[in-house]
Amino acid sequence: MVTTIVQGRREKHRWSREALTDAFVSFLSASWRHSDIARGHPPGDPQGAAELAAQYVEMRNQLTRLRLLSTPDVLTAGEALLRTHRRIQDAALPAQRDTALLAASEGRRVVVSAAKKDMGLD
Repeated sequence: MVTTIVQGRREKHRWSREALTDAFVSFLSASWRHSDIARGHPPGDPQGAAELAAQYVEMRNQLTRLRLLSTPDVLTAGEALLRTHRRIQDAALPAQRDTALLAASEGRRVVVSAAKKDMGLD
């Protein structure tokens, strides 16, 4: 009986860790794709705007998963990065977009640091 309970807890912990890792990777992958698309299309380009919007939605969906699985520090970092990506999309001038892209790069570093801390990988 005790073995069954302990195994159940281990399985739940393993599932949570795998789900959290998957959410982190998916969130950051969408962030990278979003930035790559922004670099490849000028502000105001309709095709680029549609592609950016799709990646933004993916980031938002993954952030919902992170809300369920991670700590407040990760959530705060993820929300800040998502807001930065909104600035990338809304940039009217290339210089504004470049500034936001630099901020997104730093934001990803903050998310990774918070995620590693959350997962005990520091």
